Amino acid sequence: MIEDIEELSADVNESQLDLFGKFAGTLLNRSTRINLIGPRERDRLWRRHFLESIQYALLLDKDRAVVDIGSGNGFPGMILAIMGFRMILLEPRRKRYLFLDCAASELGLENCMTVPVRLERFTPAEGEKQFVARAVAPPASLLAEISEIAGKGSTLVYRQPEISVGEEFESCIELNCPPLDRSGFLVQYRV
Repeated sequence: MIEDIEELSADVNESQLDLFGKFAGTLLNRSTRINLIGPRERDRLWRRHFLESIQYALLLDKDRAVVDIGSGNGFPGMILAIMGFRMILLEPRRKRYLFLDCAASELGLENCMTVPVRLERFTPAEGEKQFVARAVAPPASLLAEISEIAGKGSTLVYRQPEISVGEEFESCIELNCPPLDRSGFLVQYRV
């Protein structure tokens, strides 16, 4: 694990690694009762979900709150919260919302708040202009919603398999495969 994180140039300490392990245990345990991860995802939990989520930190400002759109099973939001980001996890599905809320409490993440709403019903506070998402909706539709609710200067970090020629974005990171199990890009868009 440590070698993988070093290869990604990520800033993660021992206590955060311990919390990653606790979160993985909670996720796997609860997945036996509610559908949080599929059977094939268990074997690639670290390489696909944890490492990819850790990479989001490279395109975010740690001094500002981050809103995770459609948090689902907690990627990337819970991982970023463990890394010290102030996180707001938007999750409208009741069972997943309850799982995230419980996991944040069990891990002692006071910097993590779970909100049971969809993006279009969310009212961000003044400083909440950083957003992240994984496979929720196309970036263009998310950017339109973010523009309406948070306004100019907001950013969205989004994972996508490729970048189109001529696509306009603020910055991007190519995902390293290995240590991740799939290639792609994290792209930062600005409204």
